[in-house]
Amino acid sequence: MIFLLELKKILSMAALWSFVALCFAFNIWAIPSNLRNVDFDTTTPFPENIFDGYSASETADVYIAMFNLSDRVADRMAIKHEALQAAANERAAEGASFSPYLGELTQVMHLNLFHGVAGVLGRLLFQGMLLAALVALLAIGYERASNTEHSIYTTKKGRGLLRSKIAAGLVAGVGLYILLAAATLAVYFVMFDYGAVWGNNVSSGFNYVIDIIGARPFITWRSFTVASYLGASIGLGLLLVVCFSLMGASVAVFSKNGYMGFLALLLINALFLAAPLAIPMNTYSYFASFYSPIWLWWNSHLWFTDGGITTLWRHFELWGTGFSFLALAVTCLFAVKKFEKRDIQ
Repeated sequence: MIFLLELKKILSMAALWSFVALCFAFNIWAIPSNLRNVDFDTTTPFPENIFDGYSASETADVYIAMFNLSDRVADRMAIKHEALQAAANERAAEGASFSPYLGELTQVMHLNLFHGVAGVLGRLLFQGMLLAALVALLAIGYERASNTEHSIYTTKKGRGLLRSKIAAGLVAGVGLYILLAAATLAVYFVMFDYGAVWGNNVSSGFNYVIDIIGARPFITWRSFTVASYLGASIGLGLLLVVCFSLMGASVAVFSKNGYMGFLALLLINALFLAAPLAIPMNTYSYFASFYSPIWLWWNSHLWFTDGGITTLWRHFELWGTGFSFLALAVTCLFAVKKFEKRDIQ
């Protein structure tokens, strides 16, 4: 009952709905207008099997030489690319390269949808993470802002209200993200008809990754159609949104007000983004620094692939999101325990 009251309190905030509406409007505006009236070739297969003769070890050697990797780090990079070779062989055997996808505009449209920073899903995920954190800050800081903190949290039962606030904030944040994503993607797929490509393999020869060493085939660890890749990306994105809700809740518990909490969130994520700059590259710590939630969003266009030069281990997106969720869940629980024992000033 308390949970539902807290959820109703959050969803009755007009400013929150205004923010969601602005995000939706921005998402539609940001869809490139020059692509809206293009006729995509969804029938002509790629002319060759690019995975026949593909050598992942050559890519590993270039990375190792270019960045002077050595010892355990170089060995781990080579091991990852050995596994990538096996994945490439599987894509070769199933003929993934021949998938038409969206023809010559495949790579442009793939990034337009999936890119972590400039793509539709990337923008949605960033907005969802921001929404989840803001909702958590607003939910937990409501009593402090309303000057009712001392009258509510002075009793044991009142302290227990915090758990309901965190749960309500999490459900509201995730729910708003799902609503925003559903509305944005519905409009997107009305603008661009994917009816003929849902069953195509995302590892089509028309699709590729461009990184510091040039263009490489888009190789996923397992076979993904466009539809299953979209579903997997949205699903993992939901867990990342949960992570930011837990992060926002943890910060809110220790913050004096919502503004300080928001600044603290910005600082924390700025430090996560800057962390690789302060760590020597030839160490496991350097590569582990890319497993923070903000870096997982940044590199979300590489989810379910080898991840390029910034990863040493397979499935970086799953390990990173899983570790982040566990760490933030423990942090949030610790914050709740501390709050329930502290004196209200």
